[in-house]
Amino acid sequence: MDIVTIDGPAGAGKSTISRMVAQRLGYDRLDTGAMYRAVAWLLDRHNIDPSDSEAVADICKKCDIHFEGEKIFINGEDVTGLIRTPKMDMLASQVSAIPAVRERLSELQQKIGSRGRCVAEGRDMGTVVFPDADYKFFLDASPEERARRRKKQLESAGEIVQYEIILKQIIERDRADISRAICPLKPAEDAAIVDSTSLSPAQVVDFILSEINKKREKS
Repeated sequence: MDIVTIDGPAGAGKSTISRMVAQRLGYDRLDTGAMYRAVAWLLDRHNIDPSDSEAVADICKKCDIHFEGEKIFINGEDVTGLIRTPKMDMLASQVSAIPAVRERLSELQQKIGSRGRCVAEGRDMGTVVFPDADYKFFLDASPEERARRRKKQLESAGEIVQYEIILKQIIERDRADISRAICPLKPAEDAAIVDSTSLSPAQVVDFILSEINKKREKS
């Protein structure tokens, strides 16, 4: 399956790296984290408690999510600029542990990826959604570095945030993602693990492309 999966924890740089890899390869990019944030935003907008599994399942079953370039739409509404907040990060972690949500979004993701030539980034792309992908990577970085990156990202969007709060949220998000019963965050057994703590995005991309080329030469 001609798909590149890039999994990893919050703030590891998956969005930046997947975008760059997709551009270099000429592939489509599938931002699955944005899909979970979009559902989180929809629940928040309708004041639906994530613990109300029946209400969550109902609204998720009816929702439509699609991408137009780098923009994401849910039920026809552009939510690209509304889902990149610490609140949506935490809510998305809760939402992603709900079976009905994962089932619906995995179905949509597999439909998008079925065309191949795709870079899919998220939490369980290589382990659950695309287990037969040809190229799998797990992108990681220290919590402190990820907090610094997220703070910079949010500040560039005009938000005023405290590093300590971001770091605490990242640690809590890691704990929730790793310990959840359904599809916990973990590297696929055949994934290459990339610690990007001290690497630039360009260095990470070069490594990933090098690994892809090595595998292609062997096949």
